[in-house]
Amino acid sequence: MLDVDATRRNFNAWVRSPAFDAHFHSVVKAPVWPFIVAPVLILSLVGIPFGIGLLIYGFRARSAVKAARRDAHLAFARHEPILCGIIIANKQLLRQPGAVAPALLVGGFGPQDFDRAGAIARTAEIIGELYGEDPAQVPAELRAACEMVNDDTYRADRRRKVPPPLDIDPSLQLFDAVLQGGFFDSNSVDSPFVVCMAAPGPAGNILQLPSNVAVLHPPHPTQQFIHHQAPAQPPPLVAPHSDNLDAVENHISTHLGEPERVFHELVSTTVHIDVHIVPATPERPWVSLVTSGMSDLPMTVPEGAEDWRFAELMIRVPADWPLGQEEFKNEANYWPVRWLKQLARLPHEYGSWLSYGHSIPNGNPPEPFAPGCPFTGFVLSPPWSGGEAFATLYLIDGTPVHFWSLVPLHPSEIDFKLKFGSEALFERLAAAGASDLVDLARPPVA
Repeated sequence: MLDVDATRRNFNAWVRSPAFDAHFHSVVKAPVWPFIVAPVLILSLVGIPFGIGLLIYGFRARSAVKAARRDAHLAFARHEPILCGIIIANKQLLRQPGAVAPALLVGGFGPQDFDRAGAIARTAEIIGELYGEDPAQVPAELRAACEMVNDDTYRADRRRKVPPPLDIDPSLQLFDAVLQGGFFDSNSVDSPFVVCMAAPGPAGNILQLPSNVAVLHPPHPTQQFIHHQAPAQPPPLVAPHSDNLDAVENHISTHLGEPERVFHELVSTTVHIDVHIVPATPERPWVSLVTSGMSDLPMTVPEGAEDWRFAELMIRVPADWPLGQEEFKNEANYWPVRWLKQLARLPHEYGSWLSYGHSIPNGNPPEPFAPGCPFTGFVLSPPWSGGEAFATLYLIDGTPVHFWSLVPLHPSEIDFKLKFGSEALFERLAAAGASDLVDLARPPVA
């Protein structure tokens, strides 16, 4: 994900350039007020000692800033490039050219790979939702985290451990930092990620890097946008027996509720896909549709992504969504089930894979799923219900099976995702109060 070596090489060139001087002095400023107040005090005669003292303070502060600039390259040479997620930042301010603003980031040292990026994104989203909340009104287990995130007074060099139960990755830390709007791609702050140089350890300074200095590689760029087209060879007509059915059914029942019924396939190819229907309840006023059978075969994943070979899919629909056999004769009612089955089988038929942030359009160019439906594609996200425990099922041999939710997208949202990435899209959906729950009246967020 983050090419640490290439980023460091670019940093070493940038830190010696005039552009770094401009950035450094926009973030680290010598105080100007002593040189304004001191002459007034000196001219008043009675304030001469105080005025001279202020001048001495001002000159010392300027000298300290100059010394810090001289030492910046040596200091940051001992730092490491790390990927960070934005938890709190004044994004309206950062949209202005040249603006700087304090921010709270989450990141960690060590491998800067796809797994780390996923942990950062989930941690930033969960902690960010606590900002502005009253600690006394949140569940007891979240109170410490809520108090921490609402202590938003910027303190240089401050670092804090992510408190449980939000410590998805125990190595992640919270960083106080200063961000500059012009350092984002296309001067956009919609991306939830920034790359910084930070000193390893429990304390130390952290410096945001411009987008042209940081080198980010999509984990598997050829897999991020999956077009539906004919497979190279016809799939087998007989699906293998499901070895994971009981485990998947128990997992669904434990975390989402007991399925009311199951749509069984009469004829299957490659894998036998069933769709489990979890009915609405007062606590969960929606219907969850969840597959089983997709995880009976491993997907073809790139090197380094072996832990993501097994998956199942889900989609949530309103409690009153028509789910009867007669109603399914109308594609406007059936398309969620149809796409669950198609996408659960797709990676096995195409020698591909489906995982976090992958986009699937309905054709090229994308077309609506059904008459009257505004959506033309999906993006895969972690489930928005069921919690972290539901997101991953561990089979008896320890193999992880990841559950991904299908989030229906408008055409403009698919374009936005391709330009700015899935994290930026998820952030906009959350800000608009949207989720993976199908809402045909939902306006586009991009």
